[in-house]
Amino acid sequence: MSGPASAFVLPEGKIYLNPSYFAPYAFRLFAQVDPDHDWLSLVESSYQVLNNSSQIAATGLPSDWIALDLNTGQIKPLPSDSKIQSLYSFDAYRVWWRVAWDAVWFDSREARSYLQTASQHLQQLWHSSSRLPARIDLKGQATVSYDATSQYAMLYAAWRLIEPDKAQQLLDQKLLPRYNQGIWDDQSAYYTQNLVWLALLPPTEIEPQLLQPQ
Repeated sequence: MSGPASAFVLPEGKIYLNPSYFAPYAFRLFAQVDPDHDWLSLVESSYQVLNNSSQIAATGLPSDWIALDLNTGQIKPLPSDSKIQSLYSFDAYRVWWRVAWDAVWFDSREARSYLQTASQHLQQLWHSSSRLPARIDLKGQATVSYDATSQYAMLYAAWRLIEPDKAQQLLDQKLLPRYNQGIWDDQSAYYTQNLVWLALLPPTEIEPQLLQPQ
C-alpha cells in the first residue's frame, strides 16, 4: 500500500481499502490453477465493494480510498483530516482497466454493468466539454484545473467496450497527440507510461488458451 504509515493507524473495527487493487480477472485465473481456495468469492466481494463504494460519491465514481466498517459492513469516506482521501483521482483510474479486462476475458456481466454505470458522470463531462479533470471530489466538483493522460488511458480501456465512439475520441484527441518518440507526456512520467501502455494492449492479444487451466 502506498502512503505514509501514519495514514493506516485506524480505529478498531475499520480498514481502509484501495478499490484499484481489486482484480476480478486475476482472481478467476487463480481459481483455475488453485481450486483448493475460494478465489471466486473475491470476485463477488470485489464487485460488491466496488458498487457499494460508488454510492458514497454523488457522481458514482470510484474513489482512491474508502473506509470499511467491519462491524456493520458499511462503506464510508475517509475522515476529512486523513492523509489519504476519498476522491476520484490517480489511484481510482486503474479500476477502469482492471474491470475492463474481466469483461473481455471472462465475459463478465458484472464488469460491463459496473463500467457503464460508474462512468456515467465522465461520459456526460466528455460529451459537454471533451475534457476530464484529473481529480473530482465526492460532490462532483473538480479540485484541479488540469487533466491527466493516465486517466484518459485507463478510461479508454473501458470505453472501447461500452462506448467505442468515445473511446476513439479519447485516443485521437488525448492519447496519440501526447505521444512523442516513445514517451507519453514527459520522461519523468513513469506512472503515465505504465498505464498508457497497459491500456493500449488489447486484451484479445492474450491467446484464449492461456486463460484456461492447462
